[in-house]
Amino acid sequence: MRELLLSLGVDHWVLPALLAWPVVAALLVRLFGRDSAAQADGVGTNAGGLDARVLTLGALVVEAFLAVGLWGVFDPAQRGWQARIDLPWVVDIGATFSAGVDGLSLPMVLLTALVAPLALLGSWNNVRVRTPAFGALALLLTSGLVGVFVSLDLLLFYLAWELMLIPTYLLVGVWGAAGTTRASLRYVLFTLMGSLLMLVAIIALWTLGGGTTLHFDALREVTLTPTTQLLMFLAFFSAFAVKSALVPFHTWLPDAQGAAPTFAAVTLGLKVGAYAILRFAIPLFPAAATNATVRSTILVLSVIGVVYGALLAMTQRDFKRMISYSSISHLGFIMLGSFALTQQSVQGAVMSIVNSGISTSALFLLAGMLEDRTGTTDLKAFGGLARAVPWFAVMLTLVMLSTIALPGTNGFVGEFLVLLGTYAEEPVFAVIATSGVIFAAAYGLRTLQMLLFESFDGARHAALPDLSGREKCVMTAFAVAIVYLGLVPQPVLQRAERASRDLVEAARFGPNAPVPLPPVSLNR
Repeated sequence: MRELLLSLGVDHWVLPALLAWPVVAALLVRLFGRDSAAQADGVGTNAGGLDARVLTLGALVVEAFLAVGLWGVFDPAQRGWQARIDLPWVVDIGATFSAGVDGLSLPMVLLTALVAPLALLGSWNNVRVRTPAFGALALLLTSGLVGVFVSLDLLLFYLAWELMLIPTYLLVGVWGAAGTTRASLRYVLFTLMGSLLMLVAIIALWTLGGGTTLHFDALREVTLTPTTQLLMFLAFFSAFAVKSALVPFHTWLPDAQGAAPTFAAVTLGLKVGAYAILRFAIPLFPAAATNATVRSTILVLSVIGVVYGALLAMTQRDFKRMISYSSISHLGFIMLGSFALTQQSVQGAVMSIVNSGISTSALFLLAGMLEDRTGTTDLKAFGGLARAVPWFAVMLTLVMLSTIALPGTNGFVGEFLVLLGTYAEEPVFAVIATSGVIFAAAYGLRTLQMLLFESFDGARHAALPDLSGREKCVMTAFAVAIVYLGLVPQPVLQRAERASRDLVEAARFGPNAPVPLPPVSLNR
């Protein structure tokens, strides 16, 4: 299959297509898509055209096929960037339209491209007004997400990073629950502050590099003093930590996801900031990332996030907020693996980013399906749903078992590798983080009990419709991914292996890195 794809030249055009197609499709949806609200009465803009949701779904399916093609041409044994393109762009400042993938970014591209159409299909009836604008924004958001994962030029990366911000702000603010202005404003203020600091650091790095290039490969070779590295690392890290909702920068996430429409809640749950730390913050500034004080602080914040997020998830009365806090807890594991800086822990972090994207997305879709039927996600409003909606109960149970990292599910593989790799370097942090697995079981099983197995209110829930055929197909796709990656994680791990090893070696022994890796004071 790879030979066939290569004979078609897929490796030469697939990345530009992945970036450009959603933008073109967004314009088409906005111009020619019919508002779903106009379907019943036959009035309004483009009332006789095709439903904007159908056009958006079709465009996202095309994007998914392109991502599958990219996966097919990738060679796990090859080192460096693949499917790379380098085109002139802003020549005066040395900016190029450069994109490529390796074993770290490839799984993120495929995850985003597959989750997006499933999220739209699973939340089909969640948004019924101004659907052309909604579809256009969803497609622009998808392009921004893919751009973050494939950009090799820092200016291109920054533009893609900001392209995620504006559509998400509008999706939450316009189509979210009533009174969501505050949640969307907090989101944009938090992320903009970090992004501006990152922009200043990019400009400074470009200047110190001679003002001739903004390419990632060239800038990582620029010699920087330890103090300069530290300041730039903190600027990049602040942007990524806020976006990923690392404790204590997490407070915006539960409000935003609780208020957001289901599609936006799913995309907010993708660990874009955690990926950016692995891709940019650590390789560009390895001496700062491995500084004993910096590293120990981040590891402490990581284990706090694991435990704190899980404990808060246990206390939530709202299903969506419980999912948000569990996502914050999972992020702690990802950050722990990233800064333990062993090959196993970094591979575990990559796997955990993928697994969190699958499980958290599935949970938000289930929460959205429940909200569409009942108008609420208050856990106290339910009970005994296993009798009324058995398909929903089975899917929720499977996804929740993945969230609490039951062996045999995808969640177990990533967390196990993170803990195993972390224990080799920082056993104390690994032991503390292990308690998060226990707390995860507590909040996961508590949620299942409250929703599925407490007293059944027949008057309220007996007539509650179970998952439709469309929803069953969506959740079955997630169930297959959960079980398959739990039993056969090699497709992701093999592709991430070489890139993870290169990242660890560069952080430990690169031109700007200290040798050897400083120990963390907690283990001295």
